[in-house]
Amino acid sequence: MATTALIVDDEAQCRDTLSSLLAERHPNIHVIGIANDVPSGTALALAHMPDLLFLDVEMGRMTGFDLLKAIAPHRPHVIFTTAHEGYAVRAIRFNAVDYLLKPVVPEELDDAIHRALIALGGTKSPADVTSLLHQVANDRQIALPTSEGLTMVQIEEILYCSSDNNYTEVYLRDEKKPQVVSRPLSEFDAFLVQQGFVRIHQSHLVNRKHIKRYVKGEGGEVIMRDGKNLPVSRRQKAELMEVLERL
Repeated sequence: MATTALIVDDEAQCRDTLSSLLAERHPNIHVIGIANDVPSGTALALAHMPDLLFLDVEMGRMTGFDLLKAIAPHRPHVIFTTAHEGYAVRAIRFNAVDYLLKPVVPEELDDAIHRALIALGGTKSPADVTSLLHQVANDRQIALPTSEGLTMVQIEEILYCSSDNNYTEVYLRDEKKPQVVSRPLSEFDAFLVQQGFVRIHQSHLVNRKHIKRYVKGEGGEVIMRDGKNLPVSRRQKAELMEVLERL
């Protein structure tokens, strides 16, 4: 049985490129519809319930996230298409949701299709998209995927994040135990640096608003508002000093 797909993008070139590449390289994927805006894309998605959705991030005054909210609880596997950097794209990366940068590169499309077919053939939860929608709708919040589900926190409540191999411990204000997230610190770095955080060490990413004091040394250390002393690496010292001088 063929995998069905829907393309929703306001750029004709992107729609044509995706349609052509799918026909040439992935004949097992049947494109059941192509739309150039959110309303028509929503109508097609609700009518045909596609397995796979190629979805532009920004389409005029509406976004792909508006479409996803409109078709809930239906959750096709989503591959976002975008030519723009910004908060939404950082949220997409953080939530490990597939996306393609325009112009679409055939090999990158192949990789995204491969991942999609694996996900569609298994029991993958749509939690990543649920988390993403929450973050885009609440751009000062972050949804932390933990072993117990999703924990919604205000970004300003995060004191610092510390690496524990492939996990990250997220320390929150007024909470004694950290939230443990099965994502490497590098993913938090890419997302939270734009929100006022600074990497002070290969193992630590801190919220600059919660730094209480800096103590001099070879690299030095910072004392956080919860009393925790965190080391500063020599490589990161100059960047930290620049950030602190701007406060």
